[in-house]
Amino acid sequence: MSSRKHRTRSRVDRPSGVGRRDELLEAAAAYLLRHGVAGMSLRPLAAAIGTSARLLIYHFATKERLLIEAMGMIRVQARAGVEAMLRAAPVDGDLGELVRNFWRWCTSAKNRPYLRLLFEVHGLALQYPKTYAGYLEGSVKHWVELLTAALRPRLGRDAERVATLIVGTIDGLLMDYLSTGDLRRTTAALESLASGHKALTHTRGTRPRTPV
Repeated sequence: MSSRKHRTRSRVDRPSGVGRRDELLEAAAAYLLRHGVAGMSLRPLAAAIGTSARLLIYHFATKERLLIEAMGMIRVQARAGVEAMLRAAPVDGDLGELVRNFWRWCTSAKNRPYLRLLFEVHGLALQYPKTYAGYLEGSVKHWVELLTAALRPRLGRDAERVATLIVGTIDGLLMDYLSTGDLRRTTAALESLASGHKALTHTRGTRPRTPV
């Protein structure tokens, strides 16, 4: 009986290459979205996703590496959603409306667990930059690059500057919103950028008027 149980466990947990590793990574990513990273330990995580800490170490070497790779997978999924939103926006459309759509995407109930996890891991990475260097390198940059590519047809060389402004503003407002739960106030602040900032309201090739 004992021998049979051992054989069954071996079949389940035996490393089987990339496919098994990806399955574990996907399960770990889903676990992190539900529970966050506070007090994260390999044994409870492994038990929750139906494997062993030993197998997680075999595939990912350290808890930190598993976390970085899981966040990478989550980021790819989130990026796909933002890319779809950007593709749907008219090339010559209102930039303010694009900013509003980005904000609505970020604050939707579906994406809130991702955002909470994003800020939680970002804080951890800032505290231990050497350990989480692989995460910090792309945590903001990849969003700026994505938005820059979408804005370049209409803004040319100004695209990166405006993308940095949008991402930085939304990051700050999201931190406020997730901390206070005040969607009305943070959305009103976002609207000030979407409807009133010269970087979004003047057209390419023209200079905004200097205030008299």
